[in-house]
Amino acid sequence: MALLCCKIFLRRRDTAQSILAIALLVAMLASVSSIVGFLNAQVKTLAGLSNPTGKYIIMRGDLISESKLDVKLLDTLPLQYFNSIIAESFFWTNVTAGLTQIEVPVRGVSDTEKFLRARGARLNGSAARSVNEAVVGEIIAKSCSIDIGEEICLTYDARSVNVMIVGVFRAQSEIDLEIIVPMETAFNLAGEHISLIEFSLKRNVSVEEALTEISMLLPKDARIIQVQQPILFAQEVNAQLLSFLGFWSLAVCAVVASASYVIAARLVEESSYEILMLRALGVKRTRLFTLITLYIVVIAALGSILGVSLGLVGVQVVSAALSWLTPSIKITPILEPQQVVWIISITLSSAVIGCLLPAYRATKIKYTEKLL
Repeated sequence: MALLCCKIFLRRRDTAQSILAIALLVAMLASVSSIVGFLNAQVKTLAGLSNPTGKYIIMRGDLISESKLDVKLLDTLPLQYFNSIIAESFFWTNVTAGLTQIEVPVRGVSDTEKFLRARGARLNGSAARSVNEAVVGEIIAKSCSIDIGEEICLTYDARSVNVMIVGVFRAQSEIDLEIIVPMETAFNLAGEHISLIEFSLKRNVSVEEALTEISMLLPKDARIIQVQQPILFAQEVNAQLLSFLGFWSLAVCAVVASASYVIAARLVEESSYEILMLRALGVKRTRLFTLITLYIVVIAALGSILGVSLGLVGVQVVSAALSWLTPSIKITPILEPQQVVWIISITLSSAVIGCLLPAYRATKIKYTEKLL
């Protein structure tokens, strides 16, 4: 009986429009949720990187590749404060590996084995010890098809050096995109200067006192920077993403509730004859309230399913077009099954809340009265 009475309302001409209105609102929520899901996945990947807590770097300017420090600066620093200290040279070079040519960052260090051990890297092969040897990050090795024992050419400005790849390492950090060479090789390519000094302090020293004394020994345009902590950064970004999604969901729910109120009010106003007939046939007030609520639930359920589909298809089309126009930007929208259930649930809840007042008002009008 309830389904038969509800069918009377569903045959209304504006039912399709109501479903589409709800669907468009849900599509906005689904598309934003899928993009937030993608960003959240990237943040989790970042959180899995090694955490360089308690480390500092000394450099000039804003870009490491443009920073130039005197090699003699390392000898003037107070070594009693340091737990570890590594001088590094960093620059971009053109790498020729077989038929492949690519621009890759190169990092020169005094001891490649010690540097990789400090970064927690896993090395396949051996460390680079001579001027004609180098180790390469796993990502670069795979993208350029570089194997152990292969010779590559490094070119910086007008200078070139041929080096033999003696190891491939994996550190799960930014150095997986680099080639590590001995400092002498870096000097031969980029000149006798260092780009940065990376250090960590001993536990029993005063951090403020140590950093103050070190700063006094630096050139005027050099500065000390604390290395970022990716895990803490990832947690903060994840919290901001969840906060944004929560506010966006709340806004969409408010609009869905308002749309539900308008749909239910129009139903009561424009279906006054059908409602009067049902009341005349003995339909109780609670049954009438249930019928109007059921109608809104059906509208919201159909609109939610359609909206999720439209949102996913729309964001997939936009991301595909964006990756085609800008190959460096690749977005893979992610919407988990539990997110779909959550979107449908909050849509149904908002729609029901929005229709309660019109449905209640309809039950208070006698069937002999004209609905206003």
